[in-house]
Amino acid sequence: MKIKVVKFGGSSLADARQFQRVKDIILADPARKYVVPSAPGKRFPDDRKVTDMLFACYDLAAEEKSFDDLFASIEERYASIICDLNLALDLRAEFDKIKLAIQHNAGRDYVASRGEYLC
Repeated sequence: MKIKVVKFGGSSLADARQFQRVKDIILADPARKYVVPSAPGKRFPDDRKVTDMLFACYDLAAEEKSFDDLFASIEERYASIICDLNLALDLRAEFDKIKLAIQHNAGRDYVASRGEYLC
């Protein structure tokens, strides 16, 4: 049997409905063993991608400005996905680490990877 690696972009993981579709795609072929997720993308035209919001948090922190409200939007996005999928998952400790890292200038590469990491 071949082993397949599948990659799903941001719009494929934008919300719980999209996550469910991805799950169905993965389970439809037993050879699909490895999944490479992107961070949640836009749900609608005026929405923001999670990675873009993380970069904006980083930029605000670099200017020594508060990014609390924007970061809360990121947390809410994941909380919505978790709730809508009825998952028993708590990302608060991860969010605390990420927020602290942004506050202490962890770097743009770190920030860029966190949306995928959380997925």
